[in-house]
Amino acid sequence: MKSMRDRLLTGLGLRRGAVVAFGLLVAVSLAPAQLHGQGVARDALASFPADTQQFAYLNLAQFRSMAEFPQIHRYLLNSQLRDFQDFLRSAGVDPMKDVDEVVLGWRGEAGGGAGFYGRAEGRFDLDRVRKIFTQQALPRREYQAQELYAFGSGESPTDMFFAFLSPTAAAFGRLRDLKDILDVRARAKPALDTNSKFVDWEAELEGTSPQWGIATGKAAVNQVVPWIAAGRKLNADPGTILGPVQAFLYRIDWSGGMSANLSIVCQNAESAKALATLLTLWRDSRPAEATPTSLGLMIQSVQVYAEGARVELTASGSIETFSQILRGPTSGGQ
Repeated sequence: MKSMRDRLLTGLGLRRGAVVAFGLLVAVSLAPAQLHGQGVARDALASFPADTQQFAYLNLAQFRSMAEFPQIHRYLLNSQLRDFQDFLRSAGVDPMKDVDEVVLGWRGEAGGGAGFYGRAEGRFDLDRVRKIFTQQALPRREYQAQELYAFGSGESPTDMFFAFLSPTAAAFGRLRDLKDILDVRARAKPALDTNSKFVDWEAELEGTSPQWGIATGKAAVNQVVPWIAAGRKLNADPGTILGPVQAFLYRIDWSGGMSANLSIVCQNAESAKALATLLTLWRDSRPAEATPTSLGLMIQSVQVYAEGARVELTASGSIETFSQILRGPTSGGQ
């Protein structure tokens, strides 16, 4: 007869999926002493629509001061920010030099490059942007007394639009999302800061790390399932196991290697204790044979414990080791 440990691991597909499951716990955050200059995060709470489910903060100015920046910069502005980077470059702005802070939001799961919207702080030459768009007859629109600059034809529902709120502030997203941001700023629609839990979570994370974020339970579960399944049919519904999860709060520090902390907010202390037990069993399960030694050792060193209604996970390792996780799950039953 199988032990409880074996039944749990078999039912969730975790015996062979341990590596990719841990990959999600870190990658959901990507996805990096007390820091300063994170005011754009508070402004984003007052700018993003109330139905925002995920919130990710990145302090590029802080990263630029790190010796590791040349090594890690390619992980910071990833494919989800490709349009943002390309637009800024076309408008004469260097995103790796002139942008200091970025906050991204999603209404649902963070999948694909077109589903996000955001706020950025930095140095933007508004006259140059207007001149380039005028000279090249590039598409733009006006809404809420703001010029909206299109990246692309401006006709596709997935095209990105940009609005410069001031010489140091920008907002961006698909047209409907950007319009919602401007409506929220005009107080025509409710803002994310009407959600007291989100406000509390932001206050808890602000200033703790140059990279941190929040994913609500529903959005987080939508991301967890494909990582655990990895293309296989499961004998149990991961959504049921993860049902008590209200939110994931994470923070990442890339200096001197990489360390990550994930707080899983559960409905109550009992559900947190049960989830911590399951995650401990997952950690102690044998990694797939193909797992590189360094990654396997890092997984084995993950600390898991319940504290009140939360489960806390911490992990650390080299940037090279974490990059294996950030590349995502592989096919073929890993």
